Amino acid sequence: MITEIAASTESLAYRLEIDRVASISELTESLAIFEELAEGLTLHLLLDGKPSQLAFSLGDGEVASRAVKVSKSNELVAKAIGCKSHYRPKVLDATAGMGRDALIMVMLGCEVVMQERNKIIYHLLRNAYENFRSSALFSLSTISRLSLKHQNSIDSFGNIDDIDVIYLDPMFPERKKSALVKKEMRLFKRVAGEDLDSDQLMGEAIETGVARIVVKRPKGAPYLAQKRPNHEIKGKKFRYDVYLR
Repeated sequence: MITEIAASTESLAYRLEIDRVASISELTESLAIFEELAEGLTLHLLLDGKPSQLAFSLGDGEVASRAVKVSKSNELVAKAIGCKSHYRPKVLDATAGMGRDALIMVMLGCEVVMQERNKIIYHLLRNAYENFRSSALFSLSTISRLSLKHQNSIDSFGNIDDIDVIYLDPMFPERKKSALVKKEMRLFKRVAGEDLDSDQLMGEAIETGVARIVVKRPKGAPYLAQKRPNHEIKGKKFRYDVYLR
């Protein structure tokens, strides 16, 4: 897991509230460096000893292209969060990560609050979110339905009276065949580390009394906090565990 962060320019370090300024040549196993590139904020880090880059996108590229084609009939998450013909829930994405699931839910017509606690992931997501807000692909009404907070969701669960669904997508368990894991996800995990408190997060979510909790899990993965859901919605590679109040 990355333990230090830096930026490649003093102005960027100031905006991201990072103490030190470094050059890409200083990369180590524990030091990652932010740089502003044409495509957006990019994190330089080592993976398997080799320089690699991690950046998020919501407003353009493959992610945005998929998002504009979203419909209730072609997204399993629509059924998982309870979308109906004339009803779209307000969703708290409590483990926002790259923000992609949140974007899909927004395109389904939901209002979505993204919360991300990891400082590095948050900065990357914030940049992607700002680019999304200025993207010509999305309407103003769509843009207005998505918001972002730098927040540990466990600490926020006491103040979510207007939330209909809590959506949890904790870090997937380690696969036995690491070669099957995409490079992007391996880079993400280098930054985010393990979600060691995912069972606690699940327990706290249940205590809120929110009407529906949805947990995204790999096929074959154990239930969070060993709690069996009311029902499961299964895809090819993952499933949604749905818990109803």
